[in-house]
Amino acid sequence: MCITGLRTSFAVLALSIAWSPAAEAQNIGPLIREPNDVPGSRIISEYKQIGYDIAGFQVLPTVTFGVRGDDNVFTRTSVKESDNVLQAEPRLQLRKQNRFYNISVGTMVRTSSYLKLTSQDSTEYSLEGTYTLGTTSPNSIAVNVGYRREAIMRGTVENDLAGGEPLMRRVLHGSFTGRKQFNRVAIDAQVLSIHQRYEDLEDSAGTPVDQHFRNVTRYGVQGIASYEISSRTAIFLGVEYDRFNYALSRRLVNRDAENWSGTAGVRYEISRLIYAQLGFGYRRYNFKDPAFGAIAGLAVWGHLRYFPSRVLAVRGSIEQSNTTSPYDLVGAVTLTTAKIEAEYEMRRSLSWLAATKFTLEDYGKQPYSARRFDVSAGPRLRFSRWLSANASAGYTRRFVNGSAPFEPYSQFYGLISVTLAR
Repeated sequence: MCITGLRTSFAVLALSIAWSPAAEAQNIGPLIREPNDVPGSRIISEYKQIGYDIAGFQVLPTVTFGVRGDDNVFTRTSVKESDNVLQAEPRLQLRKQNRFYNISVGTMVRTSSYLKLTSQDSTEYSLEGTYTLGTTSPNSIAVNVGYRREAIMRGTVENDLAGGEPLMRRVLHGSFTGRKQFNRVAIDAQVLSIHQRYEDLEDSAGTPVDQHFRNVTRYGVQGIASYEISSRTAIFLGVEYDRFNYALSRRLVNRDAENWSGTAGVRYEISRLIYAQLGFGYRRYNFKDPAFGAIAGLAVWGHLRYFPSRVLAVRGSIEQSNTTSPYDLVGAVTLTTAKIEAEYEMRRSLSWLAATKFTLEDYGKQPYSARRFDVSAGPRLRFSRWLSANASAGYTRRFVNGSAPFEPYSQFYGLISVTLAR
């Protein structure tokens, strides 16, 4: 079985962590091959969702209810506000597959209602569809289109607001992805377009605060060529180019920029139980205005899959992204993130999940930097095909080096949710 990421998540009801306009490298091939009978890939028949068969489509509805406790809602050290938030998230997935093509359409709505800090309430939604031609052969073409409204998580590089309403944005995205294999040589390519529009906020007096200066359109293209030296070893070369067009503002200078990177690496399957993929290269982020210079450095990314037993799976990754810094509006920030996720199936009805993530925030020529550490763990219980539950506890901490325009902080949170499925 070939998959490109971990299909199980900590809880369907986690607060939204939006995908950034950053230039995220290596979103396509080489393919990651995993055994079918491991946690995260294994289908447990007695708990498999049934859904409905309508006009040839498999229709899979779910609804999740949960409560999350947070001891630092605004992710600050000087002023801490704690609260509990009630969330509801209905989802609907439509799938149709045969030996020639695959169609997948998904939609969801998530409401978050705070018990005390009602100004933080939000409603998010999304609609996304993918059509893939070529489901059984090594060659394929896929078209993906989607639209979503999302809340940007506080305490991250994307949200520089220390208070006030949630920062909301609307994202329209589309991509065209293709894969072609010639014996031992495989070529993967992708063209994408992302349009992001931020909603205005209101201050304490109810006066609108313009956020249109954050609007950005990203156009990107990337390609990867890989060569299988043997059944277990492959080498690859990858290139990526992105253009960021920011909205004009009378208060700000031209912040348009280009990002490109090149990497080379190796994929090695040590055995059926251990898979490793690592690449290194060079990246460069250039502003259109030469006065701002360029941010350049080492490009690195990698993936790890380790299955020490049939009931334990460990997955890891190292990824990089570049985007414009929201703090000085004309600088760039490079994010390097290392992540490890583990799942242990204690019983067929009970799994324990754990995840840890470490992110380095490099602001280039600015005299400050930051590091962010996240860890979470908890159980997933499967009661039947239509009922499951998740519980997790987590801790986040952001460290700051130098005189930065943002505060370090620590945050504890807990989440309990119940999912109903058909």
